[in-house]
Amino acid sequence: MCGKDEVMLEKSLIGPVEVKRDVDGYWYHPGVPDFDESVAAYKEWVSAQRIEITGWHMDSDLESHPYFDGEAANCLGWEPETPAGPDWFLLGIFDTDDGPYVQWARRANLTSKS
Repeated sequence: MCGKDEVMLEKSLIGPVEVKRDVDGYWYHPGVPDFDESVAAYKEWVSAQRIEITGWHMDSDLESHPYFDGEAANCLGWEPETPAGPDWFLLGIFDTDDGPYVQWARRANLTSKS
């Protein structure tokens, strides 16, 4: 791909944006579509976006939080650190069945190592 097509693809790829967490501490990147919980559609989108993903639950970072005791439905006070390595950007901080979760992304390395 080159020229105009490549420019259009680059414009449609997700990237870093300003993060403004809500009153409960959650946030999701506005460029992520609603997949209606379809894992297959999500994986297809990640592949098309040429990104790699990493993430973890809040209990990996914090030993205690009112959320864990059922006293709060928020993740206020949790400030997940950016993963090691260059170019990571936040995809979201959201609640799951297993508690608050952070998800980071960065452009996948498309060069093959020979």
